Amino acid sequence: MKLRKMLAWLTAMAMLGTAALATGCGSEETSSSKAETSAAETEEAADAADDAESGSVDDETAAYADALAGTLWLGMDTEYNCYAMGFNEEEIVFEADDGSSASGYWGVTAGDPTIYIFDDAELTNQIASIPWSYDVENDVMILNNNVIMAQADNYSFSDAATAMQEMATAAKVQEYLQGTYWVGTDDTSASAISMSSDTLEIIELSQDGTLDQGSFLWSMDYDTLNAYDENYNLLASFGWDISEDGSELQLTSDGESIVYTQVSEEDANAVVEYLYSAMGLEESAE
Repeated sequence: MKLRKMLAWLTAMAMLGTAALATGCGSEETSSSKAETSAAETEEAADAADDAESGSVDDETAAYADALAGTLWLGMDTEYNCYAMGFNEEEIVFEADDGSSASGYWGVTAGDPTIYIFDDAELTNQIASIPWSYDVENDVMILNNNVIMAQADNYSFSDAATAMQEMATAAKVQEYLQGTYWVGTDDTSASAISMSSDTLEIIELSQDGTLDQGSFLWSMDYDTLNAYDENYNLLASFGWDISEDGSELQLTSDGESIVYTQVSEEDANAVVEYLYSAMGLEESAE
C-alpha cells in the first residue's frame, strides 16, 4: 500500500508540474486551485485503481480458499514418498510417510506460490510453509515442483492417516510398474503402456494398422491413475486395480475396462512388434 501511495504521489507531482505549465498565463491563485484539484483527482483515481486491484486479488484468493476448503489431497514423488494434505474451513493437516507432519491454520494468497501454516486462527504466528501451485480449473496441485497431488474424493479432512495408508499401497504398485511393459487388447485395438518415474508412454495399434503413440506426465493415488500434459493439465483419469500376483493391471475409464498383462519385452520396438502380432497384422515398413 505504501508503494502504491508513493506512486500516486509522484504522479500527482508530475501532473502539478504539467498543470503549472498549462496555466502559467492565469492568476497564481487559479493555477494553484486547479493544480490542487488535479492532484486530488489523481490520488483518488490511484486509490480507486488500488482498491480494484486488491479486490481482484482478494477474489482470486477467495476462489482458492473456497476450492480447497473441505478437501483432502494425496500424492507421491518420484522416490515413492507419499503425502496427504487436508483442508477444512480454517485448519490444515499435512502428513508424509517419512513421519513428518504439520497441522494448524492455513492461509493462501493469489500470486504467492506458498501455503502458509499458522498455530493461531488469526494467522499471525507462522510455523511452516509449503511451496505449491494450484490449478483451480484442472483441480491439480503440485508441491515442491515434484509432487502431483490429486483430490481424494472418498476421503475427508479427518481421514488423512487412513488415506496415507492407501497411498502407501499405491506407492508400492507405482514402484512395481517402473520399467515394465503391459499389453492389453479389446475389440478394436491393442495397446501397451510403460511407466518411468514420471512419464507414462502409451502405444496403441488399431485394426486398420494405425499406430498412435503418446507420452504424458502421470501420478497415481489410491484409486486413480492420472495423465497430464507438460503443463500439468489433466488429460485423462483411469481407475486402477492390480492382481495379487502382480501379473495383471486393470485400467477403467468411462465405464470400460482393459486388463493389461505384463510382457517380457524390454523396449518400445519389441512391444510394437508384439502389438502387430496380437492384432494379426503385418508391421508397416515405415
